Amino acid sequence: MKIALDLMGADQPAGVLLEGVYRYARDHREDELLALITKDEVLRDTDLIKPVYCEEVIKQEDPPTVVLKKRRSSMCIGLEMVADGSADGVISFGNTGALVIGGVAYVKRLENHMRPAICIAMPSVSSETWVLVDAGANAEADPEDLVDFAAYGSAYFRSLQGHSPRKVAILNVGKEDHKGSKLIQDASKLMKRMPEYAGFVEPDEILLPTVDVVVTWGLLGNVFLKTAEGVLDIVKTVVKNISEQGIRQKLGLGLIKNDLTGAFKKFDYRSYGVSPILGLTGNVLKGHGKSDPEAVYNALRTGKLLMERDTIGSVKEELIRWREKRSSRS
Repeated sequence: MKIALDLMGADQPAGVLLEGVYRYARDHREDELLALITKDEVLRDTDLIKPVYCEEVIKQEDPPTVVLKKRRSSMCIGLEMVADGSADGVISFGNTGALVIGGVAYVKRLENHMRPAICIAMPSVSSETWVLVDAGANAEADPEDLVDFAAYGSAYFRSLQGHSPRKVAILNVGKEDHKGSKLIQDASKLMKRMPEYAGFVEPDEILLPTVDVVVTWGLLGNVFLKTAEGVLDIVKTVVKNISEQGIRQKLGLGLIKNDLTGAFKKFDYRSYGVSPILGLTGNVLKGHGKSDPEAVYNALRTGKLLMERDTIGSVKEELIRWREKRSSRS
């Protein structure tokens, strides 16, 4: 497997990300890893990792459309490698918006009218994984787009879990059929013929989880995602503050330290480390900008799994299945 890694423009310095790449390279010598970096970065071991030097960097603060201009950037070169077949996939830890626009511009959509979407494997209190789609690629969407997103999420879930999802639902403010915007109502009507469609799901239930795939559009999905991350950070801060209040509090928390560690680990984004942008003709994957070496290692592990299991092919199959049911509705 040949994997391109855009290591520039993340929240973490490239050197931090490279530590995870070194670890993965030592454990998976059968894979060819292409590190897209500037000449300011130094590789310790070019026998394990091949450097691809780039002249430009797309920064987090750059507007997403800059990807159309900085053709010599690490991100653009990685996307072009996927487009021309010189890499099986690219993993970028940089600007999310630029990666989505660049994916459409260089790798191309599966179909001209389709919107790409970010699929995220989400944790739950029961340790079961579920999929959220779209988590930030689209500020707007049509009902037909949500049907496509359901197909993306189903394909991603199958690639991760090895079986199809049992329940697919639309994120909404309530479960009742009459609730939600016209977009949500119309999308629900299009999905009703699918046996796995479970109607609506509320935000306070999906971390349990009650369904396998949750469908929404990027604006709402990203709001939910950042709210969930913020709540977890608040809980960690509260626990830390309690531990600093005195010896009694420290002793009490010490008794449940292992339980707390295990609970927090369930919600650690580093477990998968990467999220595919589906709806494109090639493997374009987004790693968390704050990734540490462990997250980078897992991003490579998960990325390779998705490529080996032909997630793009699964998306095509799911699109046909969902659309056939949609077109046969009465």
